[in-house]
Amino acid sequence: MKIGLQPLDRSELPIIADAVSAQDRDFMYLWAGSTYTYPLTIEQMEQHYSKGIHSIEAGVLIYKIVNCETQRMIGSVQLGRIDSIRKEAVVGRFLIHSEQDRGLGIGTKVLQALVRIGFEELDLERILLNVYHINVRAIRCYEKVGFRKTYSKRKLYQALNGEYWNGMEMTLEKQAWMAVD
Repeated sequence: MKIGLQPLDRSELPIIADAVSAQDRDFMYLWAGSTYTYPLTIEQMEQHYSKGIHSIEAGVLIYKIVNCETQRMIGSVQLGRIDSIRKEAVVGRFLIHSEQDRGLGIGTKVLQALVRIGFEELDLERILLNVYHINVRAIRCYEKVGFRKTYSKRKLYQALNGEYWNGMEMTLEKQAWMAVD
């Protein structure tokens, strides 16, 4: 499947809210950490993105992930906390909406495209992301693109089943990316 990244329009925020709220609190925490309270609402998203959803001035670029053959939005991802002085940003809110679209390599293609934007268009030197240890599929995707574990923190979240989730930060340096790309 050929995928594309297109700037998200504010009118498409409900699509994300519906996809996240169709899951449970653990899923939302896996997606956004402690940013929101379950269930996700448009009001929470509007407040969080009060400075904008796709501009350097707002410090965030939110993209919709589109199936190029059908033009259907199948997910979303953001490059946020864009810091032009430190020349770094953080990948976040990465979501493939439907289980049927997961496990097909879409996430890897999306992340490769987002990293290319960060390093080539925004001239970043480093891209970071945060992930919970239980999200094994996502970690595999991140490692395929070149991200490496740089930091861990134990017991960041207690899931509905009582299990504690450990967090980890992963980093991709521009030099390492260029050596492989």
